[in-house]
Amino acid sequence: MASFFSPDEKNVFGYLARSFDTFAERPLSDVDSLVLACLSYYRYQGDAVRTREGTRVSDLFCAEHLDEMAHGLWDPEGLMRLLALVAASPRFRDLRVSNYVDDFDEAAEKQFSACVLRLPGGDAYVSYRGTDNTLVGWKEDFNMAFETGVPSQYAAIDYLERVAPGIEGRIFLGGHSKGGNLAVCAAARCSVGVAARIERVFSHDGPGFTEEALADELWKERAGLVSKTVPRSSVIGMLFERQEDYAVVDSATMGLTQHDPFSWVVEGTDFVRCDDLGRGASFVDKGLNEWIGRMTREEREGFVETLFSVLNAAGEDTFADLSGNWQASVPAMLRRLGELEPEERAHITRALSALVGAFMPNVELPQLPDFELPQFPDLAELLPGKAAEAR
Repeated sequence: MASFFSPDEKNVFGYLARSFDTFAERPLSDVDSLVLACLSYYRYQGDAVRTREGTRVSDLFCAEHLDEMAHGLWDPEGLMRLLALVAASPRFRDLRVSNYVDDFDEAAEKQFSACVLRLPGGDAYVSYRGTDNTLVGWKEDFNMAFETGVPSQYAAIDYLERVAPGIEGRIFLGGHSKGGNLAVCAAARCSVGVAARIERVFSHDGPGFTEEALADELWKERAGLVSKTVPRSSVIGMLFERQEDYAVVDSATMGLTQHDPFSWVVEGTDFVRCDDLGRGASFVDKGLNEWIGRMTREEREGFVETLFSVLNAAGEDTFADLSGNWQASVPAMLRRLGELEPEERAHITRALSALVGAFMPNVELPQLPDFELPQFPDLAELLPGKAAEAR
């Protein structure tokens, strides 16, 4: 029990174990937001969470539903630990989970889920779920590179408009990964009346936006509401990044695995801040984003279709399945990569590396400062050990 509730840990787990003051005593912070953003990842069970009144988060931590709540999540053990600590925390245990929705549509390339976390006193945090480990969810992320609106972004706006009238106090919005992008999009595109009630918008390593989207007048007017945090080696949060301001936070891990929010360093009640992104993140941002930036919309669409044709060549639906069946999935992806032109293959491999690093944490990727694009058909640098065995 001592290791489970460890206030000395310099992460959100330690923060939850030592933060006993209420929101009335200390306002909602960036670290609080990361906790609340992660609460939208769960697959909540029962009807109560779908109502406006909702149910106390402490009542959701019950053994009979834990397996279902964690099904398909990117870090089931970490998220279950988070839920236990939230349920025990005097700062969080009285918040209510309400208005829960979960909408997955493979044909429409849509993966959307959100909930309203009602804080004592009437304020509420609209939490948008980030990307799960499905290929459909990640393809929608990449679709953001060439579209000004994808299905989940429109769903995020509609959701905010629908739940806002039922919120008594101030409105906070946020999310981790794609959820951060959805929160910013909803704030930028919602009605004037709803926008006037928004206190702050949090994006935790969320993908950026197209030039067209950021040139919108509403975006410019509301950009001051946004608080974006990214880790030093951010890849996901820097995908298609153009103009958003952001703060850099430290992480206890290296490279691409810093996308894991549980790795972000917390001291006291705040993140440990860094002066700038690490060289690895800058490398990916400059190389991949500039290449994508030179494309037409049609070319970007072709890039995304090609990238996911490589991933889909393995015949699996999730990154977990790809990792679990690597003996078959790696050769299948190699064969598809072999059909591409050399320059396209190099950029596809770079994007593939970012995705593998985000969703296959047990695969040790090379550190980006020293990263040279692997030469086809040798994926040893991308999947060390595994590709060699597959051959």
